[in-house]
Amino acid sequence: MSAGVVPSIASSFLRTFPAQQRLVSNDDENLDDEFPEGDGTAQTEATVLCPYCGEEVEISIDPGSGPAQEYVEDCEICCQPWRVNVGYDEAGQAEVVVTPLDE
Repeated sequence: MSAGVVPSIASSFLRTFPAQQRLVSNDDENLDDEFPEGDGTAQTEATVLCPYCGEEVEISIDPGSGPAQEYVEDCEICCQPWRVNVGYDEAGQAEVVVTPLDE
């Protein structure tokens, strides 16, 4: 090795582990089953009615948290807690239901 040349971590890794032992796979056979085609967009906002004060409130929803979600969020108008249930369909559209937390 010449002076001033430092091998990179990546090149050290590639020399240490032969191709058949690396964790990278080029097997694309099952990708279509795991990730069906779509436009890549999912709903990230919803307008709901507060079950306490009756006001319309726009909330952010996160498709990255899974196709079925349940969590608690407070109304930004009256500060009462809701139980929020979010369900995403295959097209990325969400069904959002809010109910009083004490139900």
